[in-house]
Amino acid sequence: MTDDYPHDQPFRARVEAQPTGADEVDEAAAARAANRFDIRRIIGALFCVYAVVLIVLGVVGSHQLKTKAAGINIDLWTGLAMAVVGVLLIVWALARPTTPEPPETRGEGSGRLRRAPAT
Repeated sequence: MTDDYPHDQPFRARVEAQPTGADEVDEAAAARAANRFDIRRIIGALFCVYAVVLIVLGVVGSHQLKTKAAGINIDLWTGLAMAVVGVLLIVWALARPTTPEPPETRGEGSGRLRRAPAT
């Protein structure tokens, strides 16, 4: 009996791609939903919200708070840096959206054995 399954990995089971019953429209909708809640977008939005708060505090805050850190308006500069990081995360998420696994490799995993820690 000849098969093209490597025998040097004895604990790796052969996985056949199972049809999910979803057509391409459903898979596209699922991919859009997954991209909508991409962690890069969420963290980028949080950075932008906090950046706006810090920028506003840096601009309209009291002079004593503005110069408390060795004469540097730390709220303003930190807010600007956080805004840059937040915008970069959002641009990254929009430029490189997540893609679902191709059907031929779905369910295979990494092939590593995961063992429980010894007690």
